[in-house]
Amino acid sequence: MRHVFYEVAIKRTRRWKDPESGKNRQETRKFFQTINPFNTNAEGLPKSREEIMDEIKAEGDKWLAEPHSN
Repeated sequence: MRHVFYEVAIKRTRRWKDPESGKNRQETRKFFQTINPFNTNAEGLPKSREEIMDEIKAEGDKWLAEPHSN
């Protein structure tokens, strides 16, 4: 039997100008979780799509706030 778990994902892109070369740079990252019975919240219940979206949006916003890595 095959189980299919649906992915909930967003992408975030941070952009900057390279100070050495003056070129525009960007970095894109995908943030995701799956809807499955093992992905539970603090109460031990499976997370809803809305709970997952709130978490991955917060994670993506935190990543955007960090300085870029060269």
